Amino acid sequence: MPRALISVSDDGFTYTTLNGATSRYSDTGQAITYLGDYAKATETPLTVTIDDGTKTTEIGIDATGRVGAAPKQDTTAEDVAGESSTASAARGSVDGSTDSSAESTGQTGHSENADQSTNGQAAGGQNGYAAQDDSAGSNGDSYPMGTPFSGPAAPATPTVKKTPVRKRSARNRPQRLKKITVPGLVLIGLAILMIGAFVVPNIVPVDSPDTPQTIGSEQQVNPASELSVDKTKDIVPSYDNSPTWEAKVPKRASVTASDRGVLLVNDNRLEVLDADTGKSRYKTKIDESPTFAVDTVIDGQPALLWQSGNTAEALFDGESEPKSYQLPEKARITSAGKSVLIKSGNKLSTFGADGLENVPTPQAGSTPMAIDNDELFSSDWNGPVTAKNIKSGEERSIDLESPGDELKIIDWISAGHGKAITLWGEQGASTNSGHRIQLVVHSLEDGSILSTVTTTTDIVGEKSWVRGQAGERAYIGPYLFDLESGLLLMDVSSRDIHLSEPRGSIVPCTMDTNTSCLLAGKQAFKTDTDLLAVVDKGEKALVLGDDSTVRAYPKKSETQDR
Repeated sequence: MPRALISVSDDGFTYTTLNGATSRYSDTGQAITYLGDYAKATETPLTVTIDDGTKTTEIGIDATGRVGAAPKQDTTAEDVAGESSTASAARGSVDGSTDSSAESTGQTGHSENADQSTNGQAAGGQNGYAAQDDSAGSNGDSYPMGTPFSGPAAPATPTVKKTPVRKRSARNRPQRLKKITVPGLVLIGLAILMIGAFVVPNIVPVDSPDTPQTIGSEQQVNPASELSVDKTKDIVPSYDNSPTWEAKVPKRASVTASDRGVLLVNDNRLEVLDADTGKSRYKTKIDESPTFAVDTVIDGQPALLWQSGNTAEALFDGESEPKSYQLPEKARITSAGKSVLIKSGNKLSTFGADGLENVPTPQAGSTPMAIDNDELFSSDWNGPVTAKNIKSGEERSIDLESPGDELKIIDWISAGHGKAITLWGEQGASTNSGHRIQLVVHSLEDGSILSTVTTTTDIVGEKSWVRGQAGERAYIGPYLFDLESGLLLMDVSSRDIHLSEPRGSIVPCTMDTNTSCLLAGKQAFKTDTDLLAVVDKGEKALVLGDDSTVRAYPKKSETQDR
């Protein structure tokens, strides 16, 4: 029978160790609640040892999550040292060791997938930087950072100190479990279970026209229930099979496509084709291949931007030559927002028409996340979000609406393109704790909730927010969202379908392990088509053929669709 340990710390928190992992809770009742939920979900009975530093008490939790009595054992902490080394390390000497900055503890954000793909492989992360951290205090002006640009730094937690378990004097340590007998603990557990071991927050009903969309994971409402799997004779569903243009590309070239153009890289050659005509817009020799490519907006002008080493090139619409930018050393760039944000050390900048433009650093404790419409969005862990105009200096505060009472942000997933994506849970929940949580999409206009999805950390806790080409769709795990409205479009968790980076409103996918498909609307079409992009506001689909030819297929008319 698996054994769990509940340990009370001098810092006022309770630590639970199970299967080698340690979690923190505000009190013993919450820790027992979590273990009861775990036992019920896994149908695994547990033996739980509760240690207050001077004595231990054992209880049992059966496979239904019910708390019961176990033989009482009054022993010293040393008697269970073999079982409690992990938890004692977590609760160990907290005094004098918790003053650690979020730079060393806040690595909880999610880096996003590539903005553009290169023959199905990422040309560079959406956050577009190497996974490296700046040394703390590099210039004396540091501020806490989460995983770069993915979200605010997590609040500091007690530093784990690997110290051996030692006997503590009763007069020097608070007796948090003093005089609590086994029957008392059983009653605590039963009381919690009676009100709901896992209290699902009361969210506004979905049928109210003035409320945000809420999809419950256990409700009848499941967008995937309408999903059908079909075959198609179309190369791209709802597009004509006669191309408007085609262009040969080198057989071994990497190909990235978007509204701004088709980027070809082959050996030491780089070329950009016009997405409207297929004709060459720009070509040059290169010393190293691009590691990042994205559609962006620079001073209000659309451009195709790519990075090679410490140099970035921006080819503006209507231009035949790109503008070159010299990037700072070890620069990390992200396109989480509509404009690209650059970080080097603790200095921020963005691309301007005449060169790099400095971006004001947010106040200490906040993390910069994205730039939309000349506003830099930053936040600490729990909000509010601050939007500061990088040109005028005007600043506004955005309070994120809570999806339920007693819920707190447990992780920032992404921010930018007018949306903030966060995970909310009860006290003690984390990204891998197995808790029921809320995936929430907020508007960065006013902080209102656009949609919530009741889910679990097992489904989305460690997943990335993948924003698609053309900025129309985004997904995380099995959940596909309309990026314009922020509403959930599809939940494929009940189907054997795995989503890939969206191309406009069409999403490449796989089903039945290795069958390629394209998800369009409520239908998944089995096809081997290598869809590069959907451009011209959905009027053309760019496809890479097996014969190393890029072709543009026009959208069918309504008459053809019928």
